[in-house]
Amino acid sequence: MIKLLLNVNKLYFNRILYSCAFLNFIFLSSSLVSATGKEKVDTLSTEANNINKTSPDDKDITNKDTTLEEDFAAEIIWLGYAGEVTIATRHETSVSKAPSVITVITAEEIKNLGYRTLTEVLRIIPGFEILKGSTIGGTTVGVRGSLGTGRIRVMINGHNVNNPFISSAFTHFDDFPVDSIKRIEIIRGPGSAVYGEDAFTGVINIITKDTTDIDGVSVISGYGSFDTYDENIVFGKTFGNLGISGFLHYTQTEGFNGIVESDSQTEIDKNFEPLGVPPASQAPGSVHDGRQEYDLNLKTTYKDFYFEGLYINKNKGPVVGLQSALNDETDLENNYFFIETGYKKTFEERFTIKPRIYYDQFDFNYFVESLPENTATGVDIIDTNGDGIPDTPMPVIHPDGLVSNAIVIEKIAGTEIPFDFKLFDGNLFTLGFEYRLVNQTNIHFSTNYNPITLEPLDSMQDFSDTYPFLVEATRRIWSVYLQDTWDITDTLNLTLGVRHNNYSDFGDATTPRAGLTWAFNKNGSFKLLYGEAFRPPDFSELYTSNQPAIQGNPDLDPETIRTYETGLSYKFNKYVMSSVNYFYNSITDLIQLSQIDETQSIRTYENFGDITVHGVEMETRVDITRGNYVFMNYTFQNPEDEDGNNLRWVSKHKGNFGVNVHYWEHINTNLSAFFSGRRYREEDDPRDDLPSYTLLNLSIIGKEFYKTMEVQGTVFNLLDKDYSDPTNITLPNDLPRPGRTFFISLSYKF
Repeated sequence: MIKLLLNVNKLYFNRILYSCAFLNFIFLSSSLVSATGKEKVDTLSTEANNINKTSPDDKDITNKDTTLEEDFAAEIIWLGYAGEVTIATRHETSVSKAPSVITVITAEEIKNLGYRTLTEVLRIIPGFEILKGSTIGGTTVGVRGSLGTGRIRVMINGHNVNNPFISSAFTHFDDFPVDSIKRIEIIRGPGSAVYGEDAFTGVINIITKDTTDIDGVSVISGYGSFDTYDENIVFGKTFGNLGISGFLHYTQTEGFNGIVESDSQTEIDKNFEPLGVPPASQAPGSVHDGRQEYDLNLKTTYKDFYFEGLYINKNKGPVVGLQSALNDETDLENNYFFIETGYKKTFEERFTIKPRIYYDQFDFNYFVESLPENTATGVDIIDTNGDGIPDTPMPVIHPDGLVSNAIVIEKIAGTEIPFDFKLFDGNLFTLGFEYRLVNQTNIHFSTNYNPITLEPLDSMQDFSDTYPFLVEATRRIWSVYLQDTWDITDTLNLTLGVRHNNYSDFGDATTPRAGLTWAFNKNGSFKLLYGEAFRPPDFSELYTSNQPAIQGNPDLDPETIRTYETGLSYKFNKYVMSSVNYFYNSITDLIQLSQIDETQSIRTYENFGDITVHGVEMETRVDITRGNYVFMNYTFQNPEDEDGNNLRWVSKHKGNFGVNVHYWEHINTNLSAFFSGRRYREEDDPRDDLPSYTLLNLSIIGKEFYKTMEVQGTVFNLLDKDYSDPTNITLPNDLPRPGRTFFISLSYKF
């Protein structure tokens, strides 16, 4: 049988220079007005604090004070997040003292930007890379030059939602609705000492709105490009000691319909053309990015107890296809739910216990057309003259294409018991234990072809017992972790931590961390950080088998990382706050997909080798006055393999710039721009590197024209920029991305 064949520009730097020049102008201007600004901010603070004292009969004064409160809140947001975060240490800690490089995105910022999904929001975070996958339409997220969603731990209100099949949370959470989000806390860098195996290059904690944020019901309805419908209900109410909150969400879209000019089937057709086989490729043809999703969340609290549950059902198309061949049959269904209950009790203000138990279940039901109708996968030599000697090549044709149906369930049951001890003032010691039982089960696999020879069958046949696409597996993880946070002086803080995990299939792993923070004056802070992380191969990397696109590798070694970071933050005055961070990552035994050999389209997972990444992240936030602000960030990152080659698909330069204008109490306008530098190919890829590009977005909000009603319209890619996301050589022209699109929403709070 014949084997299947698989074969930073000048303008960008000018933009950076212009941004730097503008930044210097802002610094000078804000310095000149800092004296009068202090009086203004103090006045706003005083008036905002007096709002509750206003007579309810004086409507004019109430409206004025409400406006002042909103303006003051906006100023606080854009002077840097002033609240406390829990993501760095699991305890409430100010951002300046937290032993991590942290970004906090608030609900107000998300609303002003007009973004609708989690991945859209992540694009504005320094060091984050967001790409669209072409095989099954997944989102690829990278942090600091290392692509891979399985290396980022994602949590909902502190609950881990990464699935053990592919390590990633973005299969279910790439389209997570932002209307229900209170804030997002993000760590860039390893967090395994605190959270375990998924926290390799970053940690994301999505904190949803609760009773204190809603106190009623908000209804949001929207419509956008590609027949996109989005409906969301967010609710929260307190009844004595009982608090109930959550959200219901539904979205449906036809999805972007960009044209793919050539795919992997195009090359297969060329190979079989001499045998008279008609072309089977659907290229040129449109991608299939349609999807439908339901989400339901419920949180309840009663005194010291809490309960939370989340359910997600998502059906989506493949974008292109599992084997980079356009098709019209694939349907990918994902179901996920978790329940968690816990308790928190503090004794004599020095000892706290927070036990919890939880259960997660991920259901995957993938009906996949790997290659389209009438594709040829090989040649049989047949005897045409009856002399007993095969003499004529006859193509092996699949009239219905190569179709398979794969089903698997991933189950996680776990418990965790952390203890917090205040040994003395300024010191907090944490000891925690965790156990997780992970099962891969209920595996079913049926195809219309022989999984070994690829010969066509008359109908779909069940190969669950003979040639399963996965094997059933169990992983048990025992963990113990220690952390000591110590205020050495009023300005110097030291955090030391270590976590030891025992994996039933990989043995032991120990991941330490250390962080020193120094508030060298009332406006500035300095951080010196070190951390390690460990990521065992996920179940798909180990156990995938018997299908024509990807093979697992049970001999994989775990990935490890060491990170060194320094960070400096400074508030120049009441208006301007900036930060700069330097990082160095050393990653060993990186796992990625590689081709088995040049004559096959099958890829397998391998330990690619060692890579290093170093870079700089810079952020500046400027508040001008009354909700008018400017934000900007820039990231330089230089990821290289052990031979000094650039890592594929990663931009060395990226940045964001935005201006928010709140010139009238009923109107808010936000203009934001995203810049990406050149993205590199693999060393043996003959194609040119992908060029740099810029995306401009515009969002306008009409506030409270009628009671609590808000109307928002957002235009994405305002200048209709033509750009693509990188893919393997099987899609020679890469994956096209959307041009100018829009979304309009209407919200009302009861």
